[in-house]
Amino acid sequence: MGWRDILVFADGSEDGLARARMAKEIADAHKAHLEVAVLAPAPAKPATARTEALAPAERAVAQLRDLVGSGAPGGVSVHVLECVPEETRFAAARAARTADLVIFGKPEKFDDSELDTDIFVGAIMEGGRPCLMLPRWINPRAWGKRGLIWWKGEPESARAVQGALPFLSAAEKVRVTVANPRGQREGEDERSLERLATYLLRHGVDIEETVARTSWEGSEYMIQSAIDGFNADFMVLGAYEGSRLVEDIFGGVTAKVVHDTQIPVLMAH
Repeated sequence: MGWRDILVFADGSEDGLARARMAKEIADAHKAHLEVAVLAPAPAKPATARTEALAPAERAVAQLRDLVGSGAPGGVSVHVLECVPEETRFAAARAARTADLVIFGKPEKFDDSELDTDIFVGAIMEGGRPCLMLPRWINPRAWGKRGLIWWKGEPESARAVQGALPFLSAAEKVRVTVANPRGQREGEDERSLERLATYLLRHGVDIEETVARTSWEGSEYMIQSAIDGFNADFMVLGAYEGSRLVEDIFGGVTAKVVHDTQIPVLMAH
C-alpha cells in the first residue's frame, strides 16, 4: 500500500514552512505528488476586502514555492485554497477527499483565529482520509522509528492503522497498546489482539508484544506515559467524536492527544 497524492495545509509561518518541507520528504520517499494548500478565508465582496484578505496567502505561496521547488519524483503544486470565511471547514474537507494522506499542524490558540481547528475538524471528520498531525516544529525533525498504536476495538482505530501502514512498515519497532481492554465482543481480547498483530506482521511491520494498560482513570490519562515508556516518536489512533465537537476537538482521548502530545500523530475517523 502506498501513497500517490499527499496534501499538506501550510502557510508562511516558521512551523508552516517546516511542515511543508517535512511533507515534501514524505512525498519524495513515496514518489507521490505533493499538493501544498494555503487555506485563505476571504469575503466575496467588496473586491478590496477580498484582495486584502488574500495578500498574506499569496505571499505564503511564493515562500512555499521557493522552499519545496518542483523537482520531486511525483511533482509539486502550491496554491491558495480560497473560500468564504464561513466555509473553511468544508473547504478543508473537500480538498482532503482526493488525497491519500492529509497533513496539517497541531491546532493552537496563537490568536483568535479558528482556522487551524477548522482544518483539523474538516479534514478528519469529513475528509474520509488518514490525517497526519504534526507538532508546531519550526525546523524539520526526524521521526518515524518507533510507532505506538493506541488501539481500541472500533472502526476508527482500524482505519487509522490501515492508513498508517506505510509509516508503520518503515518503523524500526512498533508497539500496540490497549487501555482498559473490554473483551471479545469489542475485539480487545487476547485472540483479537493476536489477529491485529498478525495483520501487521503480514504488512512487514516489526511489532513487539501488545501491552494492555489498566487504570481507574480514563484511557486519555495513560497516553503520555505509554509514549514515554516506549520512547515513541509517532502515534496512531482513531479519532472519536464527542458531544462537544468544536469546543473540545472531539473530547476524551482525541482532545488529550491534540492538546498535549508533542509527536506526530496519524488519525482517522
